[in-house]
This record gives sequence, C-alpha cells and structure tokens, in this order.
Amino acid sequence: MSAPRLLWIGTYTPDSDPDAAGEGIHRAWLDPGTGALHGGEAAARTTGPSFLAAHPQGGVVYAVNEVDRGRVEAFAVRPGGQDGGAPALTAIGGAPTGGSAPCHVVAHPGGRHVVTANYADGKVSVHRLADSGAPREAEVVLEHTGQGPNPARQEGPHAHSAAIAPGGRHILIADLGTDELRCHAFEPAASRPVGPVGPLSVAAHLTPGAGPRHMAVHPNGHVYIAGELDSRVHVLSWDAEQARAVPVADAAASGHDGPNHPGEIALSPDGERVYVSNRGADTIAAFEITGGGTGLRRIAEIPCGGAWPRHFALTDGHIVVANQKSAELSSLRLNDEGVPEDTGHRLSVSDPACVLPV
Repeated sequence: MSAPRLLWIGTYTPDSDPDAAGEGIHRAWLDPGTGALHGGEAAARTTGPSFLAAHPQGGVVYAVNEVDRGRVEAFAVRPGGQDGGAPALTAIGGAPTGGSAPCHVVAHPGGRHVVTANYADGKVSVHRLADSGAPREAEVVLEHTGQGPNPARQEGPHAHSAAIAPGGRHILIADLGTDELRCHAFEPAASRPVGPVGPLSVAAHLTPGAGPRHMAVHPNGHVYIAGELDSRVHVLSWDAEQARAVPVADAAASGHDGPNHPGEIALSPDGERVYVSNRGADTIAAFEITGGGTGLRRIAEIPCGGAWPRHFALTDGHIVVANQKSAELSSLRLNDEGVPEDTGHRLSVSDPACVLPV
C-alpha cells in the first residue's frame, strides 16, 4: 500500500488582496489507494500564499504574498518525527518582489533562482537563492506596457504566470492584460537575466481578448496556454533559436454553455494529455494531444467536485482540485485512459487557491 501523499495548500487570508478566510499554508494528505483526503489544518501562517512552488531538490517551499507590496517567502520543510508528528514548515526568509499582487512563483530547475509574476502591475522579478534556499532581493524586475480589448480586465499588463522554456534559458510570461506570451533570455549561471529578447520582449501575440493565464510547457517544444477570458486552450510551437512561439491551434476549454474562465492547466506525467480546470462550468476537462503536439481533442469533461476550481495538481494517479468558492478540496481518480472520475472524497479548507504535492 502506498504511503499517503503530503499536500501543501495555498490560500487567501484575511490580510491578502483579495481577502478571504484561509489561515496561510495548510497541510493535507491524499490516500493514493482510495483518493481519500484528510488533514487540512494550517501549517504556516503567512499573508495570502495564493501560489506555491517547491525547490527542485526538495526541502523548501516558496509562497507568494499576494498583497499590494508583494513578497515571496521561503519555508523549510521539517519532516515528522518518530512520534508520528506531521511535517512542518519553518520560515527561513523572504524578499519583496518589486511588484504588486504576486500571484505565481516558479523555481528554475537549476535550483538557484525563483521567478515571480506580479499581477497588478505586470512586473516579473527574478531572485537568486541563498544557500539555505531563501530568496534574496530581486536581481532584476522586468517591466512591461500594453493593454488588451477588454477594458475591465485588460487596461494594462497583468503577468499571471511564469514558466521556464525547454532548455532552461528563457523565462516565459503569460500576460493576461496584453494577450501576449512574453519572453526574456536567461542564463542561470549569470547574476541576472541576459535581457529581453526581440521587440517588446514578446514571443507571441495571442488572439485579442484571450487573457492568457497559466501555461503547461511540454518537452516536445509546445506550450499550452489557458485563456482565462476567451475560455480556450491555445497551442503554441516554441522555437528556442528564435525565442519565438507560433500559435498553431486552439480548442474550447469547456463544452458547457455560459460564462467560463479556465484556471489551471497541466500535462499528464506521460505527456499525452492536457487537463484544464473550468471556473463557471465547474469542471475538469481532459484533452488528448494530437498531431505531434500541435492539436488537442477533448476526450472528457466531468464535474470538479466543488465550485470555482482555481487550481489542481496531478499526483499518484489522481487530480486534487482546489475549489475556491466551495472551500474544499476534491479528488478525482484517473482511469487507464487518463479520464478523471470523481472519488467522492472532499476535505474542507477555507479559500484554497493552490495544491502542491511533495
């Protein structure tokens, strides 16, 4: 029987923006055999940890503080003792992001930097890590300008997520406010990014009004982007030599009628499928990757097990969903075809925003 999988859960808190009822980073467990969820208690008190990331070598968890004067914090993971005590998080340091309302953080696979995306002003900050794993002051803050056709959501740049392109030498930024995939060259051994790539540091222009939110970067050289505003999944072909991404296809994120705003997007471990959470339809959709990576075919769409699935994570043959508005986690089992099936298991967590299996 497999051991329970530890899950760190990021939440919105009373002192974050937006404010909510979470208590910081919560701790939960998934039973890989049954999909049962238990725990849910607060493990670390910190302001608005709406997104989490793990150091590639383990042992450290990073959390944004989604507030006006944003920060990124680091927590060392202390394993449970022989007395059966639960793993704990100990704050080891943090730094300002140089931007407002950071909503995403990613650790570079080289283990020496983290990158944060600041939603409110569109800035992206790159932090070198201390030997302890704690982030230092931002070595560079990447700024941007522009807007999109949606006056309510695209009045200016809104960096919603960052990712590391295949090869590790480019930072990709999904900008919801400008409908762009931004790109900056990056040399991990250097003290700072080499600099912007191309005019305005734009690798690709998406459909006007798409609102790119999160992305899944495939080793096959394709980038799959969830459009929060147009409710579509956009497929781009990445060219590392030119530092450009060419849109090649897109597909509706949900087959349901009515308003819908995709949240998270992720690849299956075998790289054959893409999963998307749909806020509004309140579903998880599964897509088969076709055409050598250039196409998507929706093979399933099922209820997510709650309301407003802001985020999810794939682990141990399951999808664990953070249902923000119903204040609960749900678990879906993946069958042999990669189609999610509801296990029926739920766990109450106030205002969950991110699931990080470790």
